[in-house]
Amino acid sequence: MHRPLLLVAATALAAILPAQEEAAQERTQSKTPPGEAPWTTDFLAAHAEAARRNVPIFVYSTKTYCPHCVVMEKTLLSDPALASTFDDVVWMYLFQDFSGSPADRAAQRVAIRFGITAWPQHFLVDPHSMEVLADTGRTLESFTRAVKGATVAERDDGLQPEDLAAADARAAALHDQPPGQERLVELLGDDDVVVRYRAIELLKDAAPKRVVAAAGELLAVPHDQTRFLVCEVLATHGDASAREALEALVRDPAGSRNPNVLRIRATQALARCGDARSLEVLAPIVQAAQCNNGLSTLAVDTAVALGEESAEARAQAARVLLDGFPAPGDSADDPRMQRMCAALAARVHGALGRLTGTSEIGFPEVYDAKSRAALRQAWAALVR
Repeated sequence: MHRPLLLVAATALAAILPAQEEAAQERTQSKTPPGEAPWTTDFLAAHAEAARRNVPIFVYSTKTYCPHCVVMEKTLLSDPALASTFDDVVWMYLFQDFSGSPADRAAQRVAIRFGITAWPQHFLVDPHSMEVLADTGRTLESFTRAVKGATVAERDDGLQPEDLAAADARAAALHDQPPGQERLVELLGDDDVVVRYRAIELLKDAAPKRVVAAAGELLAVPHDQTRFLVCEVLATHGDASAREALEALVRDPAGSRNPNVLRIRATQALARCGDARSLEVLAPIVQAAQCNNGLSTLAVDTAVALGEESAEARAQAARVLLDGFPAPGDSADDPRMQRMCAALAARVHGALGRLTGTSEIGFPEVYDAKSRAALRQAWAALVR
């Protein structure tokens, strides 16, 4: 007797689910160039046109499942008022779906070229120098201001379209037909940042020591993916000669589009490459005690790793960690922040236990201002 009702319900559900899935994808997926701008998806063609016209390239970088991208596409990039800027730039739509298709690999090479590791990205590029002139922001006002303020002047030494095409072909060939190790080592010094990155990518597992040997020079290049990859190699195959370069990145991740991640990677590498001197760089991060930032946790772990190298370093690391208990006051009305705050405090507590060899000081069931003060007082008696 109930079968017809069940059938109706099942049929209705079958109709609703695809619609809900489609709606969800529409909210989060970025698949086609938005609005009426004269977009191109061919970066080499975009560069050639921009160089010929002496105008910037506007690079809009998006990917699969990017809600913020969709918001930007439905607002700024679909605004009819953008028509006044259509001729001021060359419009480059850079989409990555991470499928490994030829189109996706081509887009990935462009993303590598400009150090794109977070989405959306929206910036203007000088076609002659390949330098980023400005971030456009996500409002009509900021976009128009950036475009109208960008200046591109023809240069005798500017990057020629045929040279960019040759570099892109070299980078693509490294994926399709990787050369031997000696040739890859040579390519670590290639003029093109994408070629260098691909060479590091191929060497990091096959011959990591060759990457370590060039780490100082590679870390000096203001390019996120290169630095991320070199830090990854150094975190596994430590080398003391990279200490100062890593400390510099932790202090000031200059030129990074994703500075917090770069500091995280450099901090991880310092655990293998640093020494007691590196604790001076880590101290401000530990003491800032940002509960919702993974950098704080890694700084605590790295301080412990460095502290275990010698008695002098152990005492110095313990003093740094003593000031790393986060203040719970700001998280009082946010249960999630309370949990993160308590977790970071417990990590600092455990780190001090490792460095001092003490397990007598217990961690409180409730971490609040009162228990924080008691913990600091108890540890100070051993550390100061």
